[in-house]
Amino acid sequence: MPASAPFIVSYQLEDFSPGGIPFVVGELSAHAAKGHAHLMGIHRHSYYMLGICTEGSTTDMLDFEPMTVKAGEMVLIVPGQVHEPRRDYTGKGYIVAFSADFLLHQDVSLPTLPSGPVRLSDADFAQACLIITQLQREYTERTPQYVAMLQHYLSLLITLLYRHASAYTQSGPPLLQRYRSLLARHFLEWTKPAQYAAALHVSVDHLNEVIRQHTGRTVSAHLNERRVLEAKRLLLHAKESIKEIAWHLQFNEVSYFNRFFKQHTGHTPAAFREKVREKYLSDPE
Repeated sequence: MPASAPFIVSYQLEDFSPGGIPFVVGELSAHAAKGHAHLMGIHRHSYYMLGICTEGSTTDMLDFEPMTVKAGEMVLIVPGQVHEPRRDYTGKGYIVAFSADFLLHQDVSLPTLPSGPVRLSDADFAQACLIITQLQREYTERTPQYVAMLQHYLSLLITLLYRHASAYTQSGPPLLQRYRSLLARHFLEWTKPAQYAAALHVSVDHLNEVIRQHTGRTVSAHLNERRVLEAKRLLLHAKESIKEIAWHLQFNEVSYFNRFFKQHTGHTPAAFREKVREKYLSDPE
């Protein structure tokens, strides 16, 4: 069963591979979607999901924005992103789901990859499809050393994505990549720059200098942006009150949360919730 982590339904890999390895590969199609009707509602994952479209296109909602993936494109959905697949699937492709711990090379910094579709060259798209075929075979047959083979092929697939993602984003130095990785995992409980600096074994000033040099913004600015995004997700999708959301985001006083949110969005939480629900939740399916 999915866990409600808090407020928005969150699926774990164990929901699809109970007692197995933290990896799943499967088909993306209208037929496959019917077999997982529970995934067609608003939800998020605790794992990474890599999709590749081989025919037609698919359009989902991802964090308030429609995301269309066309044939020849790959996309990575990271843990925590709010995802709502459209029910009228017209495209075909494959989904590869995995935990960060399953990666063969632990220095890979997935949070630095772009959140939108990445177009592959014709040659690399053909290569990616061959890799998917090998992943499916290893996953299904489970011959000796199949886990190592899955990790190897997954690493190749992510490398292809990285090759073409450079046109969309720059990963930056290792310290920036490690900060982004920590931010993705700990933004709820770590609300001060000093906590990230301590975990990275650098001073706050040095961390700020590196982050600002490569992004144009401070550590606090990135942290505030991440907290605002989570607040927006919860205000749209969660049924809990604004006070409960404020507490979940580590604001001791709802008045402080109101000021913080308005400072960064121009709207109070209540006004934003009303506006965004009218826009997104009143649309017919």
